[in-house]
Amino acid sequence: MALGLLAVAAVKGAVAWGPVISRRWIGFAGGIARRLSIFAGLVLAIYGVVLTAVGLVALTGVLGDPSDPASLTGHALLWDPLFAMWGVLLLLGLGRSTPRRPVRGAEPRQASGAGREREALVSAR
Repeated sequence: MALGLLAVAAVKGAVAWGPVISRRWIGFAGGIARRLSIFAGLVLAIYGVVLTAVGLVALTGVLGDPSDPASLTGHALLWDPLFAMWGVLLLLGLGRSTPRRPVRGAEPRQASGAGREREALVSAR
């Protein structure tokens, strides 16, 4: 049992620190850490959404009377949406931390009208 708890703690730690590790490491190890974090975010988000939906359906009584309605209510309205939120926030954080790379062969973007006016004012000084 203690070995199982240590394994769960290791996985949770890897998921929690994955984005930080992937920003610090470069090359192969950083790519692996980032991909594992993306996979974990997808699993958490899907898990939370599916279990929230199933829990809410079960609370209606369509699947039969729940054996412990108070526990099911807590899971459907609190714990499972928190898993979904954890996954979505993890994915959003990973998406925001991705450096934007220029597209090869793409021409530089032209400044808008206001941008050209600002550049003209700055260069006139």
